[in-house]
Amino acid sequence: MRENSGDIAALQAGLKQRRPARSGVRLYTADFDSMSLCDFYRGRSAFLMLSGPSLNQIDLSQLNRRGIVTMAVNNAWSLHRPTLWTCVDDPGRFIDTGWKDPGILKIVPVSHFDKRLRVQNPDGSFRASAFKVRQMPGVLFYRRSDHFDHSRFLKSDTINWGQDGEHTDSLGIKGKRSVMLAALHLLHYLGFRTVYLLGCDFKMAGDRKYAFSEERTREAIRHNNILYESLQKRFEALKPHFDLHGFKVINCSPASELGVFERMEFADAVAAAGAECAKAVDTAGWYRAKEENK
Repeated sequence: MRENSGDIAALQAGLKQRRPARSGVRLYTADFDSMSLCDFYRGRSAFLMLSGPSLNQIDLSQLNRRGIVTMAVNNAWSLHRPTLWTCVDDPGRFIDTGWKDPGILKIVPVSHFDKRLRVQNPDGSFRASAFKVRQMPGVLFYRRSDHFDHSRFLKSDTINWGQDGEHTDSLGIKGKRSVMLAALHLLHYLGFRTVYLLGCDFKMAGDRKYAFSEERTREAIRHNNILYESLQKRFEALKPHFDLHGFKVINCSPASELGVFERMEFADAVAAAGAECAKAVDTAGWYRAKEENK
């Protein structure tokens, strides 16, 4: 079949204008084809849905407006169907209906490639799924790192999620890994320049665990609260780094204990994020020849 000359000319012109990628991060398909989605959403904003109970205090249906992109982590996708999703823990911890949803782009560690999902039986028990992560639709894989350096966080060619348990990071903190770090790094890599935090409570108690149904032991609650203290210190160090790279993080979570970032009401964030696509739609005339519209 003969190639369209207009397509070829456009491709050649585009290649001449191509700029070096801002980031060396690569993503991989299930066939291990390598690609870059650096700045794919250049200059736009996104809502990052974490798992705090304050998610239940806002109207998540407002995120269905045109122009709004959402990323969820972990089982926050049980409350709202996001545009994007990520995790760092074992994939069997997260509901299989989310994994199987082709309308959600899932960006996960390459170490999850061959791991099995889990499914829930009618009696509430669990069993291993017949499916693995690599068999799910809309999945891309990234290489992650566990050495946190606040001065190079956004410049790394791997996605950082904190520090390993054997060594200290650039702030002297040992361990303390979090999906929130990976999600923010991914959003910056994808080109988002404003991120609105939802469900970022940064506190856990026996009667305030997650926005969704889940139990936690007293020790797990204590561990999470210690993690939040370490993340607070990391974000204090990261704030100037974010500012340097034009990456703005805004906290829209009611009564959040994370005090590093600017605060904004959820309704105001929705209005700002959806402003470009909020005008009324009139389809008449769009199919006319250009000359008729001069």
